[in-house]
Amino acid sequence: MNNLQVKRNELKYYISNLEYQAMVNKLVHVLKPDAFSTPGKGYFIRSLYFDSHDDECLYEKQSGDMFRAKYRMRIYDTKTDTVKFEIKNKANNQIFKETATISKKSAYKIIDGEYGELLTYNNPILNKIFKKFTEKQYKPKVIIDYTRDAFMFDFFNLRITFDKDLHSCNTDFDIFSDNLHTIPVILEGKQIMEIKYETALPEYIHRTLQLDAVERMAISKYTLGRRFFKIEQWEDN
Repeated sequence: MNNLQVKRNELKYYISNLEYQAMVNKLVHVLKPDAFSTPGKGYFIRSLYFDSHDDECLYEKQSGDMFRAKYRMRIYDTKTDTVKFEIKNKANNQIFKETATISKKSAYKIIDGEYGELLTYNNPILNKIFKKFTEKQYKPKVIIDYTRDAFMFDFFNLRITFDKDLHSCNTDFDIFSDNLHTIPVILEGKQIMEIKYETALPEYIHRTLQLDAVERMAISKYTLGRRFFKIEQWEDN
């Protein structure tokens, strides 16, 4: 199946609900909405994150390691027959995503710990995941659900997304279930804005969004979802 490799800079911000509405009202006039997104409404995303027996991904994020990686399955519809399996590598503000596609049947096997299923695809990305998962005893840790509103500009490979209404579940890892018992991830009335671009952020986008006035943060949806199953007090940060 097809692989996808994407390398971009990534900036993340917390914004208020009012700021979100104001930004969307501006962006509809200067950027095109994502093909799957209706401005102000967005589309559904569900990610299942995996981590090692000693939570190395969680600790690398909390420790602020410059080079780190996360492993996740992602779907956009619980009725889908295919799943994106991604490695999200990060070096400072730059991300490099490696994505392979697997079947629903394979996803269930991998969730159940049958990691040999990854090798049946003879795929370099899935082979890399197999090596990591077997060496470090990776297993499912948390499901994150949210709604994404997205805008694009092809020339700079620019993508601006607003992620809303985050929910998490760490007791049931059936990524295709319509009956997960999820818990709201409380962000004090805030949403998450992510800006991704290849080489440079256009100055008019910086001005349009008034980025100097918003709160830039090192935000991890995975860490936010795991804080309801914390190991140490510092995981609240």
